[in-house]
Amino acid sequence: MSSIDLDLTFQKINELYVQKEYEKAIENLDKILDIDPGNLVGIRNKGIVLVNLSKYEKAIEFIDRLLEKNPNDHSLLSRKGFSLEILGKHLEALEYINKTLDIDPGNLVGIRNKGIVLVNLSKYEKAIEFIDHALEINPHDTENLIAKGIALELLGRHIDAISFYENALKIDKNNSEMLYNIGFQIIQLGGYKNSIPYFDRALKNNPKNPDAVAGKKLALDFLKNSKN
Repeated sequence: MSSIDLDLTFQKINELYVQKEYEKAIENLDKILDIDPGNLVGIRNKGIVLVNLSKYEKAIEFIDRLLEKNPNDHSLLSRKGFSLEILGKHLEALEYINKTLDIDPGNLVGIRNKGIVLVNLSKYEKAIEFIDHALEINPHDTENLIAKGIALELLGRHIDAISFYENALKIDKNNSEMLYNIGFQIIQLGGYKNSIPYFDRALKNNPKNPDAVAGKKLALDFLKNSKN
C-alpha cells in the first residue's frame, strides 16, 4: 500500500468513525495492519474504535502495545483506565487513572473517571471531591451529575441526590435511568404516590425498563396495602 493509498484509507477510517460506522472502520484498519502490523497509527486507532465497540479486553491489548513504546501517553492511560473500570476492575482502573492525572492533573476525563471509580470503590466522600472538581470545569456534564447523585444517594442524602438527578434530567429530558433514580429516591423519602409519575415517564421512554417496572410495582403495592 503506497503512502497515498494509506492516507486515503486513514481518511476513510476517520469518516467512518465520525459516522459511528465502527465495524467498517475496523475492517479498513485490519487491511492496514495486515500489510503493516507495526503501524502505530493503525494500532492506536483500532484500540480507540474497539473501546467504542465495547470490546474492552481486546482494546486493552492494542493500548498495551502502544504503552510499551510510550508509557507516559496520558490519552492511552486514560482509555485503559476507562476500559478497566467498565470491566469492573476498579483498583486497576484507579492505577491507570492516577497515572493519567500525574501527567496531566487537569485532564477532565481523568478527573471524572476517578470520581466514578471511587464511587464504585464505596469511597463516596472522596468521590464527590473529584466529581465536584469536574463539575467546576463542566457543570453540564450529565455523567458527573449522575455520578454525584449516586454518591449522595449511597450516603443516604436522598434530597441532595434528587437535586443532581433533576439537573441531569434538564439536560437529557428522556433519560429513563434518571427518571427511575428520582422515583426511587422519592420512595426512600416515603413519597410512594409522588414517585409513580417518574416511573411512568421512564416506562413511556422504555416500556421494558425492569427497574422502572419494579419501582412502580413497589409504590403501587405499598399504596394498596396501606389502604387495607
